[in-house]
Amino acid sequence: MRGSRTAPHLSLRFREVEFHIDTSRGYDGFNLITHAHSDHYGIRNISNPSAIASVETAMILQEISGKEFKGMTFRTGERFEIDGLKVSTYRTGHMHGSSAFLINSESKVLVTGDVRDYSHLPECDVLICEATYGSPEHVFEEEIHRVIEEANNSTYGVYPIGKAQRVGRILHEYGIAFSADRKIRRLCHLFGIETAEEGEVHLTSTRNIFGMTGRKFILTAQKFYRLPRIVVSDHLDYRGIIGMIHHCNPSAVIFYHGKPTHELIEEVKDMGIPTSTLSDLDRVQIKK
Repeated sequence: MRGSRTAPHLSLRFREVEFHIDTSRGYDGFNLITHAHSDHYGIRNISNPSAIASVETAMILQEISGKEFKGMTFRTGERFEIDGLKVSTYRTGHMHGSSAFLINSESKVLVTGDVRDYSHLPECDVLICEATYGSPEHVFEEEIHRVIEEANNSTYGVYPIGKAQRVGRILHEYGIAFSADRKIRRLCHLFGIETAEEGEVHLTSTRNIFGMTGRKFILTAQKFYRLPRIVVSDHLDYRGIIGMIHHCNPSAVIFYHGKPTHELIEEVKDMGIPTSTLSDLDRVQIKK
C-alpha cells in the first residue's frame, strides 16, 4: 500500500534477505526484475543499485530510458548468490530477457514473471506465477500462419517492447521486409532485427494503429480491441497455466500477477495444491 493506492506486487523474506518481485523502488533488500514491461516496474529500478535483471532486460531499459542500468545483471540460465541464498534463472519465452528466478532456501521457491514457454522451468516447492489469461474462456491457438498471409500491404498493431521484436523475427524468417515506428525500430535493431524504410507490412503500437489507413490488424489474444485480430500471444492461455503447474509440480501456488478467476483457483485446488492470490496475503503500508 502507498497511501490509499495498492501496488499489486510481492515481497518475499528468506531468513534476513528480502526480495521484491517486479516492484517499484523504495524498499530495503533486492528488487528482482523478471522483464522490461512497464507493469513489472523495471523502468522504475533503472537507477537502483539493488535491482537484479538479465543483461537483455537491462539493455531494453537503458534503450527506452536513456539512462544507465545501475543494478546487477546476469545472463538467463546463470546462477548467482545473494547473502548466502542461491538463485537460479530460467527462460520464460515471454520476450527478450524475460527470466524466472528459483530461490533455494529451506524450500525451492520459483517466481516466473510472465510466461509463454514453461518447458525450461524447474520443479519447485512453491510456484509464484502469473495468470494473465486465468479464465477458462481464454483458450486459444496462435495464428502465426496469418501473420505471414496477411502481411502484404498491411499495418500490424503490436506492443512495441517484446511483441514487436518477436513478430519482426517471424517476418524476417519468411523473407518479409517490414517498416516500423521509431521506438519499435530502435528496439529491433538492439537485437539485430533488420527493418526497412518501406516494407510489405508496417509495425506500429496498438495505440497508434487506430490512426492508420488501409488494412489493419491487432496482434494479440485479447478480445477487447475493435479491429480485426490475429492471435499472437506472449502469455500462456488457460490450458497453458494448468500445464505449467503440472510441469513445475509445486506443493503450493501463489498467483501474483494477472487475473486468476475462481474457476482457475478451484481447478488448482482440485489438483490437491493449496492456492493463494495477493488478496490472501498481508498488505504492507509503505511510507513515501
